[in-house]
Amino acid sequence: MVELVESDSQPAQVWRDCYAEVLAPSFPADELITEEEFLAARERPTSSVLMALDEGMPVGLSMVDRTLAGAPVALLSYLASHPTRRARGVGSLLMEQVRAREPMLLIEIEDPREHAERGFGDPWRRIEFYRRHGVRALDVPFFQPPVAPGRPRVEGMLLGVLTPGAVPERVAAAPIRAYLEDYLRGSGEDLDQPPASTLLAALTGPTVRVVDLPAA
Repeated sequence: MVELVESDSQPAQVWRDCYAEVLAPSFPADELITEEEFLAARERPTSSVLMALDEGMPVGLSMVDRTLAGAPVALLSYLASHPTRRARGVGSLLMEQVRAREPMLLIEIEDPREHAERGFGDPWRRIEFYRRHGVRALDVPFFQPPVAPGRPRVEGMLLGVLTPGAVPERVAAAPIRAYLEDYLRGSGEDLDQPPASTLLAALTGPTVRVVDLPAA
């Protein structure tokens, strides 16, 4: 039986198992932090990892990152299930719990119109999963900044958004911009140069438009 547990109650080996068996098979290298960076989240007060265990074995996890404790926006950095447990409800259990905890979640999602399946899960199936959970997308030119120095940006990304209730047609831009400024700067991006400046320019008004995720 799958149970959701707080990661701070788990030893380092369970964290390593989660990385090797859940995260690494679910994301290409350019979208994945290292095992050392993942383990560092144990001591980072702005990161929150929730693990799904089945008889003590990791079958899924979520990782949420904030800029400050109590901030109105957070990033769902990772949500993944063990490859043998996909489409069996583990991701939904995690998603429901995360949604209940956070005021507004941003989610980096591969745009399936730009990314083909590469052995890490079908991007169209991932889009349908998020759609079932009420996720929509901000109408901004999003890219994922490098996960580490020397690694490339990931283009062709959507910035999903999820709120506790139904996601409205427009959401406040200022807290999203503030989060992204911190996130991009911490990833080594120059905020005054494209593509970071182009992304932030789309968030200069009081609100930003929300659109539906693409359909197959």
